[in-house]
Amino acid sequence: MRRPVIALIALVALATAVLTASRLATGGQPVAVVEDTPAPTRSPEPVIVVDVAGAVAHPGVYRLAAGSRIHDALVAAGGMTDEADPAALNKAAPVRDGQRIYVPRPSETVPAGSAGSDAQLKLDLNHATATELEALPGIGPTTAARIVRSRAGHPFARIEELQTRGLVSARVFADVKEMVTTR
Repeated sequence: MRRPVIALIALVALATAVLTASRLATGGQPVAVVEDTPAPTRSPEPVIVVDVAGAVAHPGVYRLAAGSRIHDALVAAGGMTDEADPAALNKAAPVRDGQRIYVPRPSETVPAGSAGSDAQLKLDLNHATATELEALPGIGPTTAARIVRSRAGHPFARIEELQTRGLVSARVFADVKEMVTTR
């Protein structure tokens, strides 16, 4: 039993000596392996497309960076004209892809579906985040999460589905029905 152990120790000592000698022969400098790492490529910035109409210098369809605000869309369209009603729009509101932004003149109503119209002021059940849903009266984090999970499998066709799917009570539905919509 002693002989194999002694042989193993001798083998390890011999291997150590050979490695040390080879290091000394190369000047003791370790060889560095360098790989060319390609420069990271930038993924393209997400773009949204909006339609700006009404009392603006250059009405039309514009491409904006995702996360843009109504103000950014108005700047892209050359700004509001002198006949625009500057208080009619919330210029800090975020825009979404495919949105129509209509800048009205004083005493002019905003067309349905445009930013600032009654329909646009309502929270869309099919696109609202859980945080936005929590801002509604009677909707907490748990209910908001249930609404988001429910629409993931089957989007809401009508707001009444909040109640028919058992997501909110009749009292909560009465409180939020004028504040929500489906698109």
